[in-house]
Amino acid sequence: MKNVSMLSKSMIVALSIAGVGAAAIAAPAATNTKAAASSSEAVSAMQSKISLTQAINIAKQNAKGDLVSAEFDYDDDDGTSKYEVEFVAKGTAYEVKIDANTGKVLKTKQEKLDKKDMAEYSAMKQAKVTLTSAMQKAAQSVNGKVISAEFELKKGQSLYDIEVVKGNQIYDVSIDANTGKVLSSQVDVEDDD
Repeated sequence: MKNVSMLSKSMIVALSIAGVGAAAIAAPAATNTKAAASSSEAVSAMQSKISLTQAINIAKQNAKGDLVSAEFDYDDDDGTSKYEVEFVAKGTAYEVKIDANTGKVLKTKQEKLDKKDMAEYSAMKQAKVTLTSAMQKAAQSVNGKVISAEFELKKGQSLYDIEVVKGNQIYDVSIDANTGKVLSSQVDVEDDD
């Protein structure tokens, strides 16, 4: 191997330091990108012409069963937004996708539930609080607009996981499915897409 001059060694060290510095600067940018995506989803949800409740009512005309989830979905790539609403009846899930600005039904599909989903649905049927009541409670607790709601079983506890947008922030609100009590409410710091 050739001997590297002192000037070359200095340049290699300087470039290495610059690379590490650039990486350190880029790391927070990745975090900020996630926050920006969450913020753009929040802004898009607030600007949508159709509310989640309206989307649920539209979906009811195109599917049957019990409401099990409803969510707003914003696509950063093309700037489109839609709602995905799901119902369950007789072991089958019915999903309806609705344009968040026009209310037009974009797509419907159905599929059989697996054992895990059937167990979760069974637990939801026994809950004392409905999904729509939990949505109202969450909206009141944050004083915002519900953009996502679903039933979940976490460590044997029945609860509703609800996202509420207020301003440019999205709040995760957890509601006990049997008492209606708000278990937690905090600003969403990650985008689960």
